[in-house]
Amino acid sequence: MKNLIVFALLLGACQNTGTDVLAAQSYTQQVTVFQADNLMNGIQQKIYNAFVQGMMTQKDEQLAQLKTDLTTLYKQKNQNLIQYWRAYLAYYHAIYALKLGKKDLAEQYTDEGIDLLDEMKGKNSEDYAMLALLQSFSIQFKMGIKAPFISSTVKSNAEKAMQLDKENPRGYFVYASSDFYTPEQYGGGKEAEQYLLKAVALPAQKVQNALLPSWGKEEAYEMLVKLYIKKEKWTEAKKYFQEGIAAYPNSYGINQLASKLVGK
Repeated sequence: MKNLIVFALLLGACQNTGTDVLAAQSYTQQVTVFQADNLMNGIQQKIYNAFVQGMMTQKDEQLAQLKTDLTTLYKQKNQNLIQYWRAYLAYYHAIYALKLGKKDLAEQYTDEGIDLLDEMKGKNSEDYAMLALLQSFSIQFKMGIKAPFISSTVKSNAEKAMQLDKENPRGYFVYASSDFYTPEQYGGGKEAEQYLLKAVALPAQKVQNALLPSWGKEEAYEMLVKLYIKKEKWTEAKKYFQEGIAAYPNSYGINQLASKLVGK
C-alpha cells in the first residue's frame, strides 16, 4: 500500500471504557462474513485508487461512490470492519479535499471519520490505530487550546492499539508519527525511532487477507529514513532505505528519499 499522504506532507476523541477494550474482537474473526463480498475484497487498495483517481481528475466521484456503497453495506451487516473502512475512506477523502484547498470540507470529513470510530463499541487494536491517525490529522484544524489535548489523546489511543495487539505495526507507526511531528520544545522527537523500528520489524499483516488493513509498515520505513537523514545517521538511513525499497519497490515516498542519500 502506498504511503499515507498526511505524514509526508503535514502534521497531522473521546476516551473509551474498559468495557470496550474487553469486548474488542480481532478483525480476523470477522472476515468470513465478507469473503464473498466484492466491495470489501481489496477495499484498502480500492480506497487508495479512488483517491489517486480523484487527484488526477479533480473530482471525487469514486470516493463518494465508495462512501455510499460502504454506508449501504454497513446498514445491511452492521459490522465493525465496515465501519473501520468507512473511517479509512473519510481519512483519504479529507486528504483529497485539503489538497484541493477545501480546508473546511477536509475538516468535515476528518470529523466524520472520528465520529464513526468514537461511536463504535468494542474497538480493537486496528480501530484505535485508525482513530489515532484521524485525530492526528485533525490537529491542523483545531489549533489553540484544543491541540495539546488532541495530541495527548492521539498517543493514548495509539497506546491502546499497541496494548491490544503488540504485533500491530499501525499502532507503533501512529505513535511514532505523533512523536516525530511534535516539536522538540513540546517534548517531541524522543520516542519516534524506537517505535518506528518496532513497526518495520513486524509483518504488515499477521494474516494475509485482502479484507484487512496492511498500511503502516511502508510509511514507517519512509519516516525512519527521514529521521536518520535528519540526524545525519547515514549508515542507518541507507540500511533502512534499502530494506524499505526492497519491500516496497513502488513506494513513491521511499523512492523520493534516494536523492538525499547520494554521496553519503
